[in-house]
Amino acid sequence: MKQQTFILVLMAMLMIPASAMAMKGMDHSKMKQADGMSMGGEMIMLEDTEVEGIMASGHMMDIRIKMAEHGMSQTHHFMVGFMNEAKKMVSDGQVALKIEAPDGKVSPAIKLMGMSGQFGADITLDQQGMYRFKIGTKFADGNSRVFHMHYDNS
Repeated sequence: MKQQTFILVLMAMLMIPASAMAMKGMDHSKMKQADGMSMGGEMIMLEDTEVEGIMASGHMMDIRIKMAEHGMSQTHHFMVGFMNEAKKMVSDGQVALKIEAPDGKVSPAIKLMGMSGQFGADITLDQQGMYRFKIGTKFADGNSRVFHMHYDNS
């Protein structure tokens, strides 16, 4: 029960910066961004990518210390938001994430939960090197889209 409460509180805390970015129209131009470089040691911005008129903006937060304090192995909170060509948030639909680790192994699909107009989950990135993220979506328009992002922590 304590772990569930901790996760809910942590998720609520992580939604604050995500909501602020969403309200700014997911404009990352004022932030230091370079293909997944860490922002101040805690926030990691991922590259924006567009597929069929939908822009995906991803970021991660390093949560390994807090999770380890509670005996959990997750190292990052992954979040992605979507915006259509009319600059409206796209938040109705299903989103899943597959992670290819530096050793080439691909995770099973991780369902991302909707949170304040974005989608997210806690993940484990425990190897040094390049991670590739494959984000599959099915939004209210019925179209399936796949977005690709990456992060290099070497």
